[in-house]
Amino acid sequence: MYNGVYPAYIRPYTQVKPKMVQRKGEGEQGSSASREEMRERNSQNGGGTVRANNYQLAGYRNLQAQKQNKENVQTINVSQIITDFRGTASAVGAPKDVTDEVNAYLALIQTQAEKDSPNAKIINSNLKNASQVLDAYITKTLKTQSNVVENWVDALFLQKIDYKADPNAINENLKLNLGGNDEKQAQQAQQAAQQAQQIVQSEEAQKVVTKPETRNYVPSDEKMKELFIRAKKAAANEEPKVALISLKKALNYAIETQDTKMQSMVYYETADLYNKRGMFPQALKGYKVAADLASDENLIAKSYMKTGKIYDEAGLLEPAKQHWLSAIGFAGESENLPLQVKALDNLAEVQSEVFDSKKAYMFTNLANSIAEETKDDKVKGYAYKRAFNVSDYLDDKSKAMQYLKLSTKAYTNAQDDKNVINNYMAAADIMLNVGNQTKARALLNKAFMTALDSDNKEFLPEISSKIAKLAA
Repeated sequence: MYNGVYPAYIRPYTQVKPKMVQRKGEGEQGSSASREEMRERNSQNGGGTVRANNYQLAGYRNLQAQKQNKENVQTINVSQIITDFRGTASAVGAPKDVTDEVNAYLALIQTQAEKDSPNAKIINSNLKNASQVLDAYITKTLKTQSNVVENWVDALFLQKIDYKADPNAINENLKLNLGGNDEKQAQQAQQAAQQAQQIVQSEEAQKVVTKPETRNYVPSDEKMKELFIRAKKAAANEEPKVALISLKKALNYAIETQDTKMQSMVYYETADLYNKRGMFPQALKGYKVAADLASDENLIAKSYMKTGKIYDEAGLLEPAKQHWLSAIGFAGESENLPLQVKALDNLAEVQSEVFDSKKAYMFTNLANSIAEETKDDKVKGYAYKRAFNVSDYLDDKSKAMQYLKLSTKAYTNAQDDKNVINNYMAAADIMLNVGNQTKARALLNKAFMTALDSDNKEFLPEISSKIAKLAA
């Protein structure tokens, strides 16, 4: 049985479509910013367990009535939400791995909320991500589907939220009130589990089945489709001039037919061409226009991701980090978990380069957790290899070897022999650095045999050279 109480302020609310709620929440701030202005600001800014005894909902039980009478709606500061979220995680008795993941998302929210102009969409997206982590824990514990935390977040989006962090704005009447009597704890936990189950049953009865939007937009216009495919083929065949001419024709036709989805895709593909040819100013402009025009969160996330990479390679770490944070938010909305993993690992490596091990491992742990959610061994192998890079850079050899072992196991399951060979060679290098030549030789032998068995003979000369140096 799940040990704690269900999240605050849930019962008055019914399930709401997340995207509708998020956009409504932004509108109710009173902001007159257009979609393009919001994206412009986003491009610039980036993007201990306590057991429950008594759980008071003072102040929030009337939120349903407040929705119907908006002039009485209180403004909720984001600091209040962060505080209550942490209290909720403690109240449900979430274990350390769950609270660590939730706290990582809350840290991203805190970073954004402390900016002069916080990006509401990034904060909302990470609130959704954190709520889904807690719901997954409750679902696993109760052995029945739960969306109670996510519904609480949806309900918050219907209120007026002040996204600028202000710890002094926390209303003591709205905070969780948790006591400490052991006997009452057990009773409260049992009641909470029953209430959560009732909520789940109620939600299942109200659930509306909707088809998710397809990630890749395919135009119905045959001419549009033909122009775009021609450009993609030219790019794949390393014919950039032909590709650019075809993309220009595709863009003109997309503008003529008022197909903004295709316009954003054409700008993105054009930016990719410039990026690959080292024409970075043109690439940055293309990615920005693509993100501004796009309604597809996945395309927006990829645009921010590649923009961040360009800034990173130019040594401009701050704008790189902000764009990766933005990419994480939009990738969360489009459920592109592998992209979130890559962006988080990029942030981890940047933090390791300035020797901020706490933040580096925070991002690494979150990336690894999301990679595990994908159930994709290649994604898991990639995430743990990036975690190895961070630990190795921070000279934490023990942790580096642990991550490398997890990466090798995942790549082995994925039958990705090339990455398995690279991992054996990297592990051998670490063993040499710590003076363990016997272990290094054994790992190189494994790399050699794997390369031989998998017909990856291009690795054999390098491996043989390393073995020969050990024997000398």
